[in-house]
Amino acid sequence: MYLQKWRIGIDLSLNKIQLVAAKKQRDRWYLCECWQQDLPATIFNEITPIILQNILTKWRQKLPKSCDVRLAFPLLRTIKHQFVLSEHISTKEPEFSWYIQSQTKKQFPMNADELIFDYQIIAQNVYLSGARKSDIIFWSDLLKICGFDLTTIDIAPNALRYAAQYAGIPDDSWLIYYRDNEWLWAGPTRQPGCYNYAVTAEVPTFSQLIDQLPTDSSTNTLPIYYIGDKCEPAASQHWQLHQAFYQLATKLPHQLGDFVIAAGLTLRPEDK
Repeated sequence: MYLQKWRIGIDLSLNKIQLVAAKKQRDRWYLCECWQQDLPATIFNEITPIILQNILTKWRQKLPKSCDVRLAFPLLRTIKHQFVLSEHISTKEPEFSWYIQSQTKKQFPMNADELIFDYQIIAQNVYLSGARKSDIIFWSDLLKICGFDLTTIDIAPNALRYAAQYAGIPDDSWLIYYRDNEWLWAGPTRQPGCYNYAVTAEVPTFSQLIDQLPTDSSTNTLPIYYIGDKCEPAASQHWQLHQAFYQLATKLPHQLGDFVIAAGLTLRPEDK
């Protein structure tokens, strides 16, 4: 009998690490595990690898042998850029990858060689997202030591959208996510570079965040969907993480708001 690999999503916020495990049976997703651990310092600065290794190794021992792991970095550790693609530029490989490299060196001349980028092309617009090679190597090596098979690195706004899509939220909408005194928002899927974050010290209320969304004539009437454990009366449309799954394990935490990004990673479509 063929056993489906469990999908593991690991989300790295500034002071916590979350892991979500999900499995797919007969085209239905089951949410199996939700774990998180507070960290004594920001994970990309002062914390020692042995602390993370102990946490991840303990979690790995509780999971099935066959796992497919996806990882999301906090937005503070990522870079994005957008530019219009000239009509005469070919998108055939490897020439197009060389072109992307040349564009990143123009935009980030001081550290382009230290970055790794992925891209999307929509209607002649190129959307780049990138991270430091050192961060990728650190986490790839650490997860391997702990027994995890890292297959994918993505960004939190994409993971938010994956979860929303499975929850039935329309692609043409704004998503706002609240967790730990921080807002994360993402625009419609046709604008993959339209996302950002804000801390409540600078943007205290939901209404103030709405006022700062970069809307234009094509997006200012789109619905806004809010998710988070914090009650938000100003939000007219809410959704919950359980909507994205067919069934939830009974042992899961009562509130799942902290796990939205990690859960979204488990629902990420396979690369074609």
